[in-house]
Amino acid sequence: MQENYLVAQGNDLIEARHTNPLSVREQKIVLTMVSMIQPTDEDFKDYRISIKEFSEMLGLEGSAKYTELKEITKDLMSKSIEIPRADGGWLFANWVSSAEYQKGEGIIALSFSPKLKPYLLQLKNAFTSYRLSNILSLKSSYSIRLYELMKKWQHLGSWTCSIENFKEKVGVESEKYPRYANLKARVLNPAIEEVNEKTDLFISIKEIKKGRSVEKIEFIIRHAPEKEIQVPRLEKETVPTKEFNETDELRARLNKLADGYQFDATFFTQLHQGASLIWKDETEKELELLIRYVNEEKTVKNPLGFIKSKITSAWEISEAGGKITFADLQPVKERWAGREEKLPEWFATKDEPYEPAEPDPELEKMKEKMLKKWANKKEKHAEKDVPES
Repeated sequence: MQENYLVAQGNDLIEARHTNPLSVREQKIVLTMVSMIQPTDEDFKDYRISIKEFSEMLGLEGSAKYTELKEITKDLMSKSIEIPRADGGWLFANWVSSAEYQKGEGIIALSFSPKLKPYLLQLKNAFTSYRLSNILSLKSSYSIRLYELMKKWQHLGSWTCSIENFKEKVGVESEKYPRYANLKARVLNPAIEEVNEKTDLFISIKEIKKGRSVEKIEFIIRHAPEKEIQVPRLEKETVPTKEFNETDELRARLNKLADGYQFDATFFTQLHQGASLIWKDETEKELELLIRYVNEEKTVKNPLGFIKSKITSAWEISEAGGKITFADLQPVKERWAGREEKLPEWFATKDEPYEPAEPDPELEKMKEKMLKKWANKKEKHAEKDVPES
């Protein structure tokens, strides 16, 4: 099992219709497989999950029986998904093309359908990623699908969809829960409560009515880093990898810079994971700049929480197309008298952790306008980079 435990999927796959939905057990198997895909992989591999990991992940009691494992994988192979395409067409594909139980090794080897390659391999643009740990504790398949959809729209802070569209995307059969009140009581509210309790998101809704009937739902999405779940340590190799050694060495160097606080291994692994996705080769430089700022900025009372919140905010803006750097930050004591330094909004809050707050409509409009502006810039750059035929 890879150390990073990141699940990354193309947005078309996130938005797909789950007409033959996965059970919660099957979702966890598929998403664990997705977390094993490396950004540099050019083709699918056989994704190997030990029987011990398999049993722990699915909550199987006692020793997993051969017949039980066989039925679970057999059912998984029958599950399909409908992916709409931009030209009005669609793709039906099974999630898994083969499953093999390797008894002597205590391993189950699973392979993705080749048709899913564009949505899982070599993702550069229009994809959504999150930590696997956020969904492993969820007990409802609806909660997992809701979480994935909310992560896709998190950068905008809200998402609106029709009732029928919502049912298709989370895997509710069209004839089931025809009355909104039943859908809300059996699916929507329980999923929101579980996501709010167990993941790094906080979700609320506004009901949009046509006459007396609810026609659409607006989801308000907030990131709540203080609720983020630590990655469970499943069975792994005892020999340290090169990546682990390099990360550990970087942590030691940065701990020498930190004044009055230290990064433990688990906390730093998560921090470095997010930072490296934003800054790549410049990660150590940016983390060093942020640590030096925190050391000198005396208004920061919780250095580790502050640092984590700023990396999280930087990640969200980076995902939306913004370019983030800590190079120009100056602590209060070095500011010129009579001059109020203009810090970006995403950096301005000093208190961490925070409680989710009600959205400011004006602020949301400004944020949406800014994100659209960045998106337009990215499209223009992309058009410039396309070679003429």
